[in-house]
Amino acid sequence: MNKSFIILDKQGPFSKVIKHSLKDTSLKVYRCKSTKRLTDFLYLKPNTKFDFLLFIFFEEYELVTCLELYNLDIPIIFAPTDKRSYKRLSKIEGIKLMDLSANKMEYKIQIIDFVKN
Repeated sequence: MNKSFIILDKQGPFSKVIKHSLKDTSLKVYRCKSTKRLTDFLYLKPNTKFDFLLFIFFEEYELVTCLELYNLDIPIIFAPTDKRSYKRLSKIEGIKLMDLSANKMEYKIQIIDFVKN
């Protein structure tokens, strides 16, 4: 059973690092840099089931993008690049977070845990 997920990373460096850290796994990683590209991509792959969407953001105001993402019916994992935002979001019950302050090996462990759950 193949597992796959999408990374929405408007700037790109984190998604590249995460994808590279998972190259020796069976996970399929797709990267998008904009919400428009993401919706176009999903339109082209209507029968593909994605396990989650990793939403990497740099500023808290980007969370508004989530309003559009919730319509996609894919579980969202929030990945703020700012440690302060991570700490604030970790206080909210019911959302999943990825800690981007970790190293590449930790990225791999966190992603595999998300896929298992």
